[in-house]
Amino acid sequence: MFSYRPRWWRRLNLAQKFNLICLLVLFLCLLVSGWWLARAIERGVINRTAAATALYVENFIIQQIQELSANEWLSQERIAEIERLLATTPLGEEIVDIKIWRTDGRVVYGENAGEQFPVKDELQEAIEGQVVAHISRLTDEENADKKARWGRLIEIYSPMRIEGSARVIAVAEFYQTVDALEREIFSSQWRSWLLMTALFAGMYVLLVGMVRRGSDTIERQRLALEKQVDDLNSLLTQNSELSERVRRAVTRNTAVNERFLRRIGSELHDGPAQDVSLSLLRLDRLGSTVKENQIFDDELEIVQGSLSHALAEMRSIAAGLRLPELQNLSLKEVVDRVIKQHQKKTNTLVGLDLGGLPEQVSLSVKITLYRIIQEALNNAFMHAGGKGQKLKLKKQSGNLQVEISDQGPGFDARKLEHGSERLGLVGMRERVESLGGEFAIDSDDSGTRVYVSIPLKSGTEQKTGQSEADISSF
Repeated sequence: MFSYRPRWWRRLNLAQKFNLICLLVLFLCLLVSGWWLARAIERGVINRTAAATALYVENFIIQQIQELSANEWLSQERIAEIERLLATTPLGEEIVDIKIWRTDGRVVYGENAGEQFPVKDELQEAIEGQVVAHISRLTDEENADKKARWGRLIEIYSPMRIEGSARVIAVAEFYQTVDALEREIFSSQWRSWLLMTALFAGMYVLLVGMVRRGSDTIERQRLALEKQVDDLNSLLTQNSELSERVRRAVTRNTAVNERFLRRIGSELHDGPAQDVSLSLLRLDRLGSTVKENQIFDDELEIVQGSLSHALAEMRSIAAGLRLPELQNLSLKEVVDRVIKQHQKKTNTLVGLDLGGLPEQVSLSVKITLYRIIQEALNNAFMHAGGKGQKLKLKKQSGNLQVEISDQGPGFDARKLEHGSERLGLVGMRERVESLGGEFAIDSDDSGTRVYVSIPLKSGTEQKTGQSEADISSF
C-alpha cells in the first residue's frame, strides 16, 4: 500500500522518529485524560457542594414543611417562618433563590407559587430521593428573571422527607452563585493539569532516554557493520583484481604456450624429422650394396623399420603440437576445422549441432575451445571407437555452452583419477577454469558427456585482447 513520507521524515534517525511520535501520542493522551479528569473534578466539586448545601438547607426548613404530608399548601405561618430564616440566618447569604415543589409539580413556595409545571428530569430524580445538582444557564421558563441578573447559577434539587421516614413529601429547589465554586473547580483542575503534565513529561523523558541509549547502541553497531562491509568490499575488490590479473596471466601463458608448441612442432618437423628422412634415403642406397650379406640385410631392414616408425611418430607429434592459425577465423570456422581434422585423422563421423554462435570471440576462447574439442574427440575415438560422437555448441546467457558426447562403454571416474588419461582431463579443466568457466564430465554405461561453459564477455577477455594480438604476431 502506498504511503507518502515527506523528505524531512526520511532524514530522521530511529530515535528522532520515536521522539516525535512519542511526544504526539503522549500529548494526545494528556489532552484526553486531562479533559476527562477536569470533567470528573467539576462533577465531583458540584456534587460535593450540592450535598453539603442540601443538608444545610434541609436542617433549616425541614420543620416548616412537615405539614405538606397532610395538606396541599403551606400555611401563612410556615411561609413567614421560612422567609424569616432566609432573611436572618446565614442560609439567606448562601441561597440566591429557593422554591418548594410538591411531588405533583406544583410550586408551593417561591416565585410562581401556586402554579404547576411539568415535572422535569431533575425534579423527578429528587422526588425519587436523590440530590441533583448542575450549573444551570437558566433557560427554563420560570428562571427568566434570574438569567438577566446572574447568567449562570448552581441549581440544586434536594428531596424533603417526613421526619423519621424515607417518604419524600416535597422538593426544595435552590440556587447558588457559581463564583466560589468555579474558583475551586479551576484551582483543582489547574493542579491536576500540572500533576498530569509533570507525570507525562517524566514518562516522555524516561522513554526518550531508554530509546536514545538503544538508538546509540544501534548506531554504533551500524557504523561498525558499515566499516566491516567497506573493509570486506575492499578485500573483494582486491581479490577480484588479483583474480583478473591471474586470469590474464593464464590467458597470455596459454597463447605463449601454443606458439611455443607450434615452434617446437615446426622445428621437430624441419630438424630431426628431416635428418631421419635423410638417413632412410641413405640406408636405401646402402641396402643395394649389402643384399648379398643376409645378416647385414636383416639388420638393415630392422633399422629402416625403426627409423620409419620414428619418423611417422615425429610427424604425428609435430602435427599435434602445431595449432592452426585461429586469429582470423570465426568461431564456426574454428569448430569446422577441428571437426574436419578429427574426421580425416580417425576416419569417423562427428555429429554437429550449432545454435546462435557469435561471429568473433577472443583468441583465448578460440584456443581453449579448439583444444577442448580436440582432446574430447580424441578420447571418444580411443575409448569408444568414435561411436556416437556428437558436438553441441550454442550461446546462452552470455556463455558459450559446449557438450561433447559419445556412446561408448563409459568409465569409472574414480579409477581414472590415478590413470594416465587423468592428465588430459586435468588439462581441459584447467584451460576452462583459467577463463572463468566451468567444466564437468559425466560417464555411465550409455556413454560419456563432457560439459563446458565459457564466459564470452569476461573482464579477462576484454583486458587481454591486445596482449593476445601481440602474442599472435610472433
